[in-house]
Order: sequence, then structure tokens, then C-alpha cells
Amino acid sequence: MYTRKNVPEKATSKTASSKRPADSTARSSSSARTAELTEEEKARRAAAARKRAAARRKEQERKRQKRIFLLAAGMFLTAVVVLVWAVVLMVKRSRLDVVAVDASPDATAYTAPAQAGSSPTSQTSDPGSIPPASSVIPRGVTVNGVTVGDLTVDQARSALTQSFENDLNSVAITLKNEYFNATLNRNDIGAYFDMDAALATAAASASDAQVKATMLYDKETLMQALAALNDKVPGHATNATLSIDYDSYTVGKTTYQKPKFVYTDGTNGMQLDTVAVVSQIEYALQSGTYQLSFSPNVTVSEPAVTVESLKKATTKLSSFYTLYYFTGTSSTAKDILETRQGRDANISKGVGIMNVITLKPGESFSFNKKTGDRTEKKGWAMAPAIYGKDHRPEAGGGICQVSTTMYNALLRAGVEITYHRPHTIPSDYVDLGWDATVDSNHIDFKFKNNKKDTIYLFVYITKNKDSARKKEIHVDVYGMEEPGITYKTRTELLSEDKAVNPEIKYDKKQYEGYQEKTRESHDGYVVATYVDMYTDKKNPQTIYSYTASYDKIEELWIYGTKPTPTPGPTKTPKGAIPPKTTPTAESYVPGY
Repeated sequence: MYTRKNVPEKATSKTASSKRPADSTARSSSSARTAELTEEEKARRAAAARKRAAARRKEQERKRQKRIFLLAAGMFLTAVVVLVWAVVLMVKRSRLDVVAVDASPDATAYTAPAQAGSSPTSQTSDPGSIPPASSVIPRGVTVNGVTVGDLTVDQARSALTQSFENDLNSVAITLKNEYFNATLNRNDIGAYFDMDAALATAAASASDAQVKATMLYDKETLMQALAALNDKVPGHATNATLSIDYDSYTVGKTTYQKPKFVYTDGTNGMQLDTVAVVSQIEYALQSGTYQLSFSPNVTVSEPAVTVESLKKATTKLSSFYTLYYFTGTSSTAKDILETRQGRDANISKGVGIMNVITLKPGESFSFNKKTGDRTEKKGWAMAPAIYGKDHRPEAGGGICQVSTTMYNALLRAGVEITYHRPHTIPSDYVDLGWDATVDSNHIDFKFKNNKKDTIYLFVYITKNKDSARKKEIHVDVYGMEEPGITYKTRTELLSEDKAVNPEIKYDKKQYEGYQEKTRESHDGYVVATYVDMYTDKKNPQTIYSYTASYDKIEELWIYGTKPTPTPGPTKTPKGAIPPKTTPTAESYVPGY
């Protein structure tokens, strides 16, 4: 209510009342004003009124048409939904003939086991087709004889659970013949029903439909049970076997053992015809037969592993050997003979340790780890070994020839070398660049089985046919045959530096005229070594390369500078110059 300022509401009302004219006077005044309107003004007001009325009618018509459109659209959408639902019902009803239903071995869950070996007959429900628990199943519908019509899905689940459990517990499949008598139960075959699939079909069925739920099985579980029975069949087949034996022989005064494979044939036997047994069990379950007894077929079984397959897995992939002196003749110098005997003792010990090496795919091998520390206390002899630019006695001297022989055999078999180093001085028992030195706790020789199958190394010593004073170190590599694949080595000389300037040192303690060569000369080389794999004759693939460097080493001579005293009439000077001798093959000490 609006109230004029500074004027009380009651006062205002009285004032207005006192000034208001009588009704008759007011009407007379209004009529007077109407009478005063001109004809033109009256026409204008009438036209405005008609225009407002037309606008109101137009707005009402627009609203009416909108209501009609919305009603038509709603009816159309309803029709579409009804049509889709009708199509879905027709599709579901077309699947009513046979339904597989789940009941897992434990009573609390009825879902098909998610295993890779599930039976081809196993069925799992589509999560999108599982009806709501409150959905009501049409009247008169049964599942395996159990009435579930007029029940909700949840109530039907409870009704079927006990029925399915009773069927699963009744499973008794007896296999009986002259070899054994065994009965398989629900757990042996992995029996189950697909509960969700049964309920989905029942809910989508027409009234009075009879739904059949087939008991399913887990193929992997059944095959395990049959395998256990198969092992009980007398005269079961046995696989061929592989073992390693040794030929013993003596070279010089040392006895050696040469490894060899020994193959034992497998034997045929009897076994269950598992394909036929599985087919019989599956047919019985599909027909609703859970208790049956039959005589399973037994067939002749052959070994899964044959001698032929074992020989393919132990094909000789490569071999390599090196030579060394192990003794001398009656004219051989004592120090040379001792050197040869020390090297022979170390090589024989190392070969004995390496004798048979078996590596599974991916396994690695360490030479130093296999031999352990090489010390005199552990039975290793002192013999010359390369040290820098020269040789010096070392426990285990000569063992590098074993690692070098292994290195060459492995490369020719395509085996991966993970670590190796060449000597600082070229070895005389192998070509330039193809040596592999070792040193306890310092330099190792390592390799890895990069093949898909097991590899074997046989390391052994034999007598050389051409010389009674030489022995041969052999390394044979065996593994799965590689048809059409060969490995070849090649060497590329990158540079050569000749040793032509002997080094001279003077010794004041030796008399004038004293001369002694204390170090042999060695030319310097840089060589690249490669292993190529051939799968055909024209396109080799280089699978290994290594660049080896050998520094040039000059001869070292010692000259005496001490003045020679004048000899007395009956005395021979102490610093007499020894006669020079020309080295012979017998006095030469081969590689270290």
C-alpha cells in the first residue's frame, strides 16, 4: 500500500471520503465525459480493441498446435520402443530349444570357469542379457523340470540352485576295462551350469516353455584327470633318453676322458584314446545322463621323445682344435722341458674342469668362475704366461690356450660371446685376432647361450697323429640342428708395424763382450675379425666383429760394460763370451 508522506492513513481516508461525490453524481460526470468523445476517437478505440483480441486468438492457436506436435512425437517414440522390444522377444524365443546353464562346483557361485582350456560346449551368459532380479518369469516356464514360472528371477535362482547342485553331485562316470576301474565325479571333469544364461532364457520365454540346461565341463580339468588314469595303464610308452658317457684313454702319462652322447630308445605302450573318451562324456552330459559306465578305447602309444629327435637336438654345430708340445726328446733343454710339462699340467687340469658344459637357453658361462682362482695351492703349476711385453712364470700358465680353443669353436657355432680380450702378444697356436686370454680376478672369458635350445660343449685332449710330442685340445659344440645355416670366419689385416730396431741395455756387472737377448721381437698388428652367418650362398649376415691390436715389441739385448781383467797364465777369465747358438724347432718354446 502506498501512503503519502506526513499524512496519517486514517486521516487520508476520511478526507478522501468527505470529498467523494455521491454515486449519482459520479455516474453523471462519467457519462458526460463519454459524451464528450468524438466519433473519430471512438473508432480508433474500437479498432485497437479488435486488434488485441486477434492477437490473443493467434497466441492460443499457436499453443494448441505445439501441444498437438509434442503428443504426436511422444506417440511415435513409444511405437519405436515397442517395436524394438518385440524384435528382441522374437530373437530370444528362437533360442529356446537348448539352453546351457551354469552351476559351479561350489554352491555359492554358478559362473563358468574362465580357463583357457574350457570345453567347446561351454557357454557363458551375456552380461547384457541378464534380467533384473525383480523381473517375473512367464507363467508355466520350467528349467530342467523345475517350475520357475510366476517367480522373480531372484526367486528362480534360489529354486534352481539346489536342483543344479543335486545334478552335479550325482555325476559318476565310470571307465572300466582290463587295465583299470575308475569313476570320475564333478570335480574330475570340472562340471558346471551357466545359471545366468538359464535365467535369461527363462525370463524371455513364452508361457509354459520348457527350458533345457545342459551340464558343461572344463576341458583342461578333464584332460588332467584322464592323464592321471593314463599313467596307470600297464606298459605305458616310455620316451627315448639321452645321457653322457666317457671314453677313457692315456696320452703320455695322463689319462683323459672324451665325452660322448648315449641314446636309449623309447618303447611303445598302451594309452587311453582320450579323444574318444572326451567325446563320450560330452555326449552323455548333453543328453542329460550324469551316471554312466563304459569301456574306454585303448590305443598303442608311441614315445613323445624319440632317439631321432634327441639326435637332432644334439647335432654337432662346430668343432675347433689347437696343438701344443707336452714333452721333448733326450736332447731337449731342461728349462724348455720343464716349461712344456708345466703348461701341459695346467692345460690338462683346465680341460678336465671344462670337460662337459651344458647351457640352457639364456644361461651364461664364465671361464674364471668355472676354474676358480688359479694358484699353486690349488694344484696349478708354474709356467710361462704373457705379461705385458714379455713372459713370466705364473700359476696356471698355458690355460689361455683352452679358453682360446673354446672361443673359436663357439664363434663357429654362432654362440654369443659376451666378453673376451686378446693377448698383448700374438699366440702361435691360433691365427692373428682369434685368441682369448684369461687372468684370475682380472680378465675373464664369457659367453651366453643365445639359441632356442640347450647347447653342449665337449672339451677334451687327444694325441697328435703327426708328432708323439704334441697333444691336441678339442672343443665340440652341440645343439639343435640348424638346416641351411652355416657360420664362417674371416680376418682383415688393417695395419702392420715391423719390429726392426733392437733395444739395447748395458749392464755394468757383466764383462765387456757379454751379449744376451732377453726378449724376442714381435711385429705390431691391427686386425679385424668377423663371423658371417650364411642362409644362402650370396647374402651373408655379419653377426660378430672384433678389432684386435698387438703393439710392436723390439728385441732386447743386454751388453756387458765391465772391463775384462788380463788373464793369468793358468786362469780362465770369468767373463768368457758364451758361444752363440742358432735356435732350432726343438729348442723353441711355443705360445703361452
